[in-house]
Amino acid sequence: MKISQFRWKILTIPLVLICLAGISYFAPSQIEQVKLTSTYPATVCPAIGNKVSSIAALVNSKINRRLIDGKSKRLNPGKSSVIPLVSEAVLVEGNSGTALTFANSSWKAVVPCSISNGEQWFAGGSGALTSKSFLYITNSGFSESSVDIEIFTPTGPIEPKSVVIAQDSTKKISVDSMIPGEEVIMMAVKTKSGRVSSFLFDERKKGLKSLGADFVAPVAAASKQVKISAISGFTGKLITSKNLVTHTLRLLVPASIDANVAVTINSNDGNFVPLGLSELDVKGQKVLDIPLTFAPTNQPFSVIIDSDQPILASVLSTFTYGKSFEIAWATAADPLSKWSVNLTGSKPILSFVGDQISVEVSATGVNGKKIQQQLTGSNFLTWSAPVGLNRLQITAKSKGISGGVILLPADGGIGSSYIPMNNGANLETAAEPIADAKVISRG
Repeated sequence: MKISQFRWKILTIPLVLICLAGISYFAPSQIEQVKLTSTYPATVCPAIGNKVSSIAALVNSKINRRLIDGKSKRLNPGKSSVIPLVSEAVLVEGNSGTALTFANSSWKAVVPCSISNGEQWFAGGSGALTSKSFLYITNSGFSESSVDIEIFTPTGPIEPKSVVIAQDSTKKISVDSMIPGEEVIMMAVKTKSGRVSSFLFDERKKGLKSLGADFVAPVAAASKQVKISAISGFTGKLITSKNLVTHTLRLLVPASIDANVAVTINSNDGNFVPLGLSELDVKGQKVLDIPLTFAPTNQPFSVIIDSDQPILASVLSTFTYGKSFEIAWATAADPLSKWSVNLTGSKPILSFVGDQISVEVSATGVNGKKIQQQLTGSNFLTWSAPVGLNRLQITAKSKGISGGVILLPADGGIGSSYIPMNNGANLETAAEPIADAKVISRG
């Protein structure tokens, strides 16, 4: 009997130790407990002033907003999803949708409202004699911010310029004052302190005659593959002998090393590599313009740039409508997940690029009717809205898709613009400690 009791004790002790170890492993720590919170940061919608009619379009009328005017201090609820813009930019409360700024004159210019993650690249613009372009740098915080502006030309980079932006204000800088007479440029705005948003508005004039205008949508960084999803020639009734369009590809390798580049054009007619663009040598830190003489002129298309070095790219479309002129900048599109905007009645052409394309389109037309459409295809796919749209939401059902919006003239207008389906802000995750009175010691 004593031997059996001894053996039982020998077996019991290890079992107890194992149970205690399991309890201590799975029990929550009282000292290092944290919770993760994810939020969308507030974004900035630029106002270009100059007596130009412009608005900020929000996906929801209940989203809070405030002017960035040095006076307003807190976000306030609104009554409308459309905010008239005069001379001050608007800060929009963080949300899952993307706000847009629309500016209209004899031209159309549209850009996603955004916030910088530390640097923003602008793969376009000009400081030539016809340029009336401006760089807008907005500091939405309540302390002074500073940035470095790096500018690249066909002959290489110039000395960076440091700029200080007062709290809760926008600094407007004429592009030709930084790089006078230079037709072909790219630039980066890199934040040294504070949190800013930058926007490049490219307007062209010859005397009093307008040659068109558009925003150059910013991109966060160079990449070894760039997808420019939404570019267009004329379509439908716009195809006439009086209307002309040309496209120019702009490239920059921001590092000092040269790159080997291949350019592919995709359209509903298929995809091809233009002559001379299969093994293109692009010199480091020198901006290169290439006329896309083989690009389609009577339909939408996309351009994919594959490079062995990180590269920046854009396409400038120059339109002639009889005796009037317009420009549109197409820039890189990010991988698409879910994207929602308010198009304020615009009638778009949606353009998608990817090996296997599967997307869901959900929209509300200006006639109040709901539109639900499943789109599938490969390489390149377009969809033309049957009516003007207000709310638009795009959901990717497969990976590797990028998209963009093409806005062409309607009802006798001449305005053209491209919008990449890029979110103005992405979720930011932070760790917060959980207060626990049990960890407080006395004495």
